[in-house]
Amino acid sequence: MNRSDVILELQLVPELLKQAEAIYVDAVSELNWAKHMLLTKEYEVIGEGHVTGKNELQRQAELWPYTKDLQKQVLQMEDAVEHTKVEFHFYKRKLENLQIIAKLMTIL
Repeated sequence: MNRSDVILELQLVPELLKQAEAIYVDAVSELNWAKHMLLTKEYEVIGEGHVTGKNELQRQAELWPYTKDLQKQVLQMEDAVEHTKVEFHFYKRKLENLQIIAKLMTIL
């Protein structure tokens, strides 16, 4: 990697990092919204009297038919958040590494 390559990367990577961070923030927001919808559905089902279980396991079993699609959506969104986090951290580390390379090039 020569000096011009480092300079070019240092100009490009911050924008890529910004985009990755925006995607990550959006994914977290969507996950929070999905969790809210799941909780709302659980309260709705409980309020309608569909849940009468004596212990937590019975209550979860009674909730399952009403919330399984939302629970699946939450799990999928949690996966999406983790994947976007990987991308964000990749560009963050890349920028840090490029900055170190640039400093070393000025020393040498």
